[in-house]
Formats: sequence, structure tokens, C-alpha cells
Amino acid sequence: MRPDESRAVLIGVAEYPDDGAFDSVEGASYNVLRLKDLLTDPAYAGFHRKREYTRTMLNPHTADGIRVAVKRAAEQATDVLFVYYVGHGSRVGAERELYLTTCTTASGESVETTGLRYTVLRGLLRAARARVVVLVLDCCFSGIATKVLGHEAPVEEALAEDELLDQDRVAEDVDEGLIDGVCVLASSGPTQTSEASDKAAATNYTAFTGHLVTVLENGGGDASPLLLGELFRRTEKRMGRFNVGHQPLMATVGTAGNLVMRQASAPPPEPVPAPVPTPLAPTGSANLASGTQADAEPLPGLLSWLPDGTILVHDAGYADRIIGMRARSVPPPAHDDTPTETDTSQEGKHDGH
Repeated sequence: MRPDESRAVLIGVAEYPDDGAFDSVEGASYNVLRLKDLLTDPAYAGFHRKREYTRTMLNPHTADGIRVAVKRAAEQATDVLFVYYVGHGSRVGAERELYLTTCTTASGESVETTGLRYTVLRGLLRAARARVVVLVLDCCFSGIATKVLGHEAPVEEALAEDELLDQDRVAEDVDEGLIDGVCVLASSGPTQTSEASDKAAATNYTAFTGHLVTVLENGGGDASPLLLGELFRRTEKRMGRFNVGHQPLMATVGTAGNLVMRQASAPPPEPVPAPVPTPLAPTGSANLASGTQADAEPLPGLLSWLPDGTILVHDAGYADRIIGMRARSVPPPAHDDTPTETDTSQEGKHDGH
């Protein structure tokens, strides 16, 4: 990814009207803030952290606010465009269209006037200039946005025109070199709800994003780069182990699934051998040991003897003590009272005092 040419928009709706039909999604705020930290970390995807590159929207009041933010990012991004939404999804109308709610959405009836119609979002992403487009939806019925639509034929027929991934169109753009690909991740199938809390794993996130973040942070213990497609597969597997009650879906065309979401980790450093202690010998002395001490056992933690009789002192304080004791044990030089030539020449001279 080229950070200067990439954009990310992270949208989270945690609060809803108290008298409305939708419960709060407390994990939404945690999702958005943690994902921003990870996506903008150079050790991960590497998006720029500044607002003009990575935009976070918590509890947007209007669908138009979301639309404008995504539209601006889609116009600016020429490399990677990453859009994430977490909140309540609602299917309304005769065609059961998907709407993404805002914090002013009180019910399914009001979602058409307060929420963002998914087809509007899809149109913005289709018109994007980016070579790679990634859409992650963590909401009920989010599987509508993927090519994998489950097993209900009537649902497939009704929703076929609402998919972001027009396989033939995207494949043609990939072949012509216009784009590298499109990838959509959804927290649940087109007829499934998504769990608003990660109860099984006991995190502050929603179920899908909580497991995705855990896999992204841990990296699976692999030192190689973690790609978007592999991130999804490990997340799906982890959700299965925790018996999450909905099935995440992924649809991808081209090489969008190869987007690096976590950089390769550095191999562990080579072990450094412990330094060999330098023999300590005072000035004017070859060693501190006698011939009988050379074969003695070393004192633990303080001294050790080499075969040539040299003492290795491992404690600086103890070394000072040994040197001081040795200095005191050396007799002072004998005083020579023989007069010198200078002394002789000074005889008979007095200083007057």
C-alpha cells in the first residue's frame, strides 16, 4: 500500500434513541478506535493517521454525513480505499433493501429517512478511483453486500442487483489493468443478525470485529505478512471455535485479498555469547595467585582461577579489596641515610630562623 495515495473511513454507531427499536451497540466505539490504531500502525497496514487520510466517524447523525465522507475518500484515493461500518443494519421495503443506521434512527420505519441506503454506498465505491477497494460491514444482514448469498434462491434473485461485486464488470476492469480488485467482508449472511457483543471471548468489541482484531494483533504466530484474505479465514475459524451464532462472509475479485494487513515480523535476534571475563592483575604483578592456589576451586560469584594461576575477579568491589590488601602487605622501601652530593653542599648553610 502507498499511504500517500490511500484513504480509510471508519464509521461506528454506538448510540440510538432511548425510546427507539434499536439497542445501543457499545462495542462500536471500541471497534473504530482500535481499528484506527492498528490500520495506521506502520507494523500493520500503514495508513496515515492524519484525519485527511484516515477518517473516523462515531455516532454520525445523518446519512448524508457518511455519504460525503465516503465520497471524498473515494475521489482522493488512487491506491487503496478502505471503508468500515459497524452499527445496526436493517432490511426494509418490499425489496428488503439493506440500510445502515445512524444514531438518529429510531425504528425500521424511520431508517429510510435517517439511514444510509446500501446501494448509495455501493455506488460510491464503484465510482472510486482506487486500485483496491475494501468494504467491511459489521452489522445485521451485511452478507447482502457479498457475492456469497446463502442458499435461499428468492433472496439471491431479489438482491442480485444490490451487490457491490459485479463479477463480470470487476473481472473486466482487472483484466484491463484499471483496478487490482475489490474485497468485501461481512459479519453475517444476508438473512442473519450479527451479535452486538463479543460475549464468548469477553472483549469490549462486537463479535465479528472482536475476533478479527484478535487475529490481527496476534498474527497467528507467523512471521510472514498477514494478508487480508488470510485474516478473514483465520477470523472465520476462530468464530467457529467460539460458537458465534452467525457466519461471516468474504467476497473478492482480483488481488484485493492480498492487501497486507500486518507486516512481516523481524526474526528473533541471534543469541549473543556471554563475554569472557578479562583477567585482573594489579600493576607490577603477574598474577595474584600462588602456585598452590592455581589448582584450587573458584569461589562462587567472586573469583575463579585460570590454569596459569591468573585470578579472574567477577566482583569489582571484591577486586578493590584484594588490591588494597596486597598494597598494605608490601613493605615500604628502605630509607637510605647516606648523604647525597646536594646534602653535602648545603652543610653550614642556615636560613636565619
